[in-house]
Amino acid sequence: MEIQRSTSRELNADDQQAPAGATSSFQSGLRSMETTHKSISMLRCKVAVVGDAAVGKTALVQCFHSNSYPKNYVMTSWVDFNVKQVNVPDTNVAVELYLFDTAGQSVFNQSEADTAYFENVNFVMVVYDVGNKASFDSVPMWLSRAHSRRPANAPPLSGVLVANKVDLRSDAGDFASRAVVTQAMGYELAKQQGLEYFETSAAEQTGNLDPFHFIADQFHRKYNDTVDSVARGF
Repeated sequence: MEIQRSTSRELNADDQQAPAGATSSFQSGLRSMETTHKSISMLRCKVAVVGDAAVGKTALVQCFHSNSYPKNYVMTSWVDFNVKQVNVPDTNVAVELYLFDTAGQSVFNQSEADTAYFENVNFVMVVYDVGNKASFDSVPMWLSRAHSRRPANAPPLSGVLVANKVDLRSDAGDFASRAVVTQAMGYELAKQQGLEYFETSAAEQTGNLDPFHFIADQFHRKYNDTVDSVARGF
């Protein structure tokens, strides 16, 4: 039976502390086992998934987490929590995404307990429905809530803007389309808010993985940048 081992390093994106210097001793302890396994460095990234009710947040998370579209819609109350590992290509690094799928209904998202889930968030994923203009207009509000628990001197919160339900658009043109938010509008808002823009369809499982993989890749890059900065004495 093959034994799998991993190192575990947790990084807050705003933390400028170097990771515990246990890598060399750990590797030396595994030298006799190098032929039977490959060590993996594990990073942990907390992601807040926000947006109005019924925009498809939970469907996107479930498609990513379980590789299947949920058959029945159940409105999220408070917060749903999921974890999934993403391996970074061409490295021995994996990023565990801790996904906090927050409630979109105002009756659930106005409490102090709810905003507490935004503490120590590394990335934010804001989702809107291209067929619901109000959900698009709510994006700045959700970003403000995600920033509400950050220290005053913290750097800007990294994130992605996800235009979901793009299957509502029609190849026959705007007249046949049920979408009211255009791609150009989404790009412009993402640019204004400093977010990366993605288009998805949870129902058709199109583009669903892209925003999650982007977050994992960017978190890994931030980790490396932090380690390099500490090594240079900055």
